[in-house]
Amino acid sequence: MCVLMLPVVALTACNPAHVARQAKNDVDAGNAAACTEERANMEQAVQNYTLLNPDTPVTETAMVTAGILHSTSVLMDVMADGTVLPAAGTVCA
Repeated sequence: MCVLMLPVVALTACNPAHVARQAKNDVDAGNAAACTEERANMEQAVQNYTLLNPDTPVTETAMVTAGILHSTSVLMDVMADGTVLPAAGTVCA
């Protein structure tokens, strides 16, 4: 039984479709993690900016200028009310 199972396992592991599917799953998991982390970072930045500048509208540019962010986000957009949403056309959308 072990002799018969070994070739099946070996063929599955070397199957290009299996390898490609696994690679896609790994990329998808990485993208999801990046989106989750970026959203949490942006929401924290919005909260910090709002606490320090309660009467100033929240924008990514204003947060960069204030030194709260190093640069604007590629994956997330900040709406006028401070809501963080996935940027259109990105892996997070």
